[in-house]
Amino acid sequence: MGRKAAGQRPVSVSDPKGDSPVSPATVKVTLHLSVGTAQRLGVESAMRRISQSAIAEEVLAAYLSRWQLPAVADAKRLEAG
Repeated sequence: MGRKAAGQRPVSVSDPKGDSPVSPATVKVTLHLSVGTAQRLGVESAMRRISQSAIAEEVLAAYLSRWQLPAVADAKRLEAG
C-alpha cells in the first residue's frame, strides 16, 4: 500500500500558491510548542491556506531580523585565522 516502486523519486507536494514546501535552502528543525500555540498555529494555517512552516518562517524571520549574520567572506577569514 505505502510502498514505492524501485527507482521512483518521492513526489513533492506544493501549497495552494504552487510554492514548494521544501527548497534547497531550508533545513528541518524540531520545535516544542505549548498545546495552545500549536492549536493556534494549525487554525492560522488552515485559515490562510499556507503551511505551518511558512507561518513559522514568517514570524521567526521578523523576530530575528534584528540579528545580522556575518558575511561568507568574514566566516572564511575567521576559519583561516
